[in-house]
Amino acid sequence: MDYQGGSFETANAADTGQWAYVESDRRAEPRHQGLVEGAMLVFRGQNLRVPVVNISSRGTMIESDISPRLGETVVIRFDGCSPISAFVRWWRDGRIGLNFGGEMILG
Repeated sequence: MDYQGGSFETANAADTGQWAYVESDRRAEPRHQGLVEGAMLVFRGQNLRVPVVNISSRGTMIESDISPRLGETVVIRFDGCSPISAFVRWWRDGRIGLNFGGEMILG
């Protein structure tokens, strides 16, 4: 895995003691908004319906109130698609960036 750059900072001003990854060097790959509205996320054995903010062929940003660990593996399933393994790249303010285990063809 290539290092994309970035830094760590506290999750919010109230300083919950949790850390979130903030990307300072964003990838140039295009993100698509509105292509997918929601997905089913399997997080620590729980099935959660989550809104999808945007998606690319290598990852997605979702909204959820969960508190994942950086690098934690989850499974996400978009309607009409097979489940995809992903890992938590970053999280902050109710948004979570997930990287897919491989490239997905968007269509």
